[in-house]
Amino acid sequence: MADDIEAHGLLQNLVAYEDEGLLWVFAGGRRYRALKILVKRKRIKSSDTFPVELRTKEEAIELSLAENFQREDMHPADSIRAFAALRDTGMDAEEIAARFGQAVSFVYKMLRLSALAPALIDLIAKDQLSLEAARALTLTDDHSQQMKVWKAANGHAHTIRRMLTTEKVDTTSGPFLFVGREAYEAKGGTITVDLFSQGAEGFADDPELVRELAEEKLDALADEYRAIGWHEVRAALERPYDLYMKGSMYPATREPTDDEATRLTAIDAEIEAIAEAEGEDSERIDPLSDERDAITEGLRAFNREQVAVGGVALWVSHDGSLGKSFYRAKAEPKPKANHDGPVPLYSNSLFADLTRIKTRVVQEAVAADPALALDIVLDSLAGQLLHGAHSHQMAIEVQAKAVATDVAQELMATSDVLAVEDMMATRFAAIPAEGRFEAIRAMGSDDKMALLAGLVAMTVDGTVFAGGSPGQRHHQFEQIVRASGVNIASRWTAPIGLFDKMRRAAMIDLLREEVGASSAENCATIKKKADLAVNVSERLPAHWLPAPLRIGAFDRAEREPEECDADMDEDGSEQEGMIDEETA
Repeated sequence: MADDIEAHGLLQNLVAYEDEGLLWVFAGGRRYRALKILVKRKRIKSSDTFPVELRTKEEAIELSLAENFQREDMHPADSIRAFAALRDTGMDAEEIAARFGQAVSFVYKMLRLSALAPALIDLIAKDQLSLEAARALTLTDDHSQQMKVWKAANGHAHTIRRMLTTEKVDTTSGPFLFVGREAYEAKGGTITVDLFSQGAEGFADDPELVRELAEEKLDALADEYRAIGWHEVRAALERPYDLYMKGSMYPATREPTDDEATRLTAIDAEIEAIAEAEGEDSERIDPLSDERDAITEGLRAFNREQVAVGGVALWVSHDGSLGKSFYRAKAEPKPKANHDGPVPLYSNSLFADLTRIKTRVVQEAVAADPALALDIVLDSLAGQLLHGAHSHQMAIEVQAKAVATDVAQELMATSDVLAVEDMMATRFAAIPAEGRFEAIRAMGSDDKMALLAGLVAMTVDGTVFAGGSPGQRHHQFEQIVRASGVNIASRWTAPIGLFDKMRRAAMIDLLREEVGASSAENCATIKKKADLAVNVSERLPAHWLPAPLRIGAFDRAEREPEECDADMDEDGSEQEGMIDEETA
């Protein structure tokens, strides 16, 4: 270039912008360096002048970016940095897209990724962080949290998203839609927006508030039915599991009153006249048809006799609408639970958590034993297809539905058992969504069996939901527990958090059963519940397990589900009217 300029002169001017008294060349940098070489060769003088076109700094960024786009497709990391620089000059996404012939959606994506920590953008530039994983990291704007999660998840997008949303509720979930964004935010709830979603979807940061508001709304709706006089009204976040066992009840149809009959006849005549004069597609017919439907619908209603013996179940559907079912309930009044006898050691919700822990331990064992996983699938299929068993009676339901084993962190503080879903996401991250079948066909036998074991393990379910009782499914689950050969006590030990969740009286009764009356009486004088929990934890024998976690706990559970005792407050009083969301 220096030789060419010496021979022919500078054929194209430089382009620069002024900043702090200096001219910064952003187009023609190679020509500028060639001129410096000619100065060293003494072919030209430092005082010689050459044409320079001046632009603003904002124009400089834009022109430089345009030049790079014209040469070749830019690396995503370069686009992220360049678009962010243009945005900082005052351009919006639409302007940037129009200037460079890019889709607005593409510009938005690059701008959203600019919220990442600079170190992560550097990793994108080095192709050490995928765009999918980078997008998942934008669920938090805390740069230190982004780096921490990226390292812990080993760059896997699925694991990153799971880690950043474990304590949140998807704003497209049924409970959140049922509550409504406005009501949630009115109570101080905040939302983490998913920057790559369509619209304003994201995650509610306070799942307890979502559940509380949903339960309040359900309870208010339930009270309306109770006020009418229905014999039994049940409200839960999820559809009750036992509705299939109850006979459905349908509204009775009454005869129309004289006024209603007269109006129906008049509507039919009017519709017929309009159809003859204007055709059956006339817009005047629609409101008449709607009125007729409203009158006809009003003829169908539950009568007093049905209400007196009927039940109403209310729940939140997946789309956020109110699920509703009417059934025939028992005519005789439901006896109130009698707590004069022994009070259960574990509340309904804690019992459910303990069986989830047991499920997680057994899932881990099944995932490590492909032969057992195959036997479980065959048993479930044979039971349903050969012996007429129902899927809900099996320890696994043959369907693509992962069984959640999430429990409070304090209950897992002493265990390193991981969720099988996370293990699978890491081990088989290379299986593509597109071309999955071909990838599985190409696997070796060992990998196929490991994949089978993990997927089957994710569906194994030994959870006894809060408010429910062990049934046939749990008996099947115990068979799997034994076949797996798992030693539950070696995979989980009772943390102090377990005893923090128990009532004082239950801890004393537990000591009396496991250690003896003397130890129980000594601890009964401890005033602070936290101190009592520590003492109970220290006095129990090594490798002690709560009853629900013990192998064989549900061996005799061959009966149909029956009602459990209600959850108790710490003082032993019944929490009336409360139905746990996981009754389903």
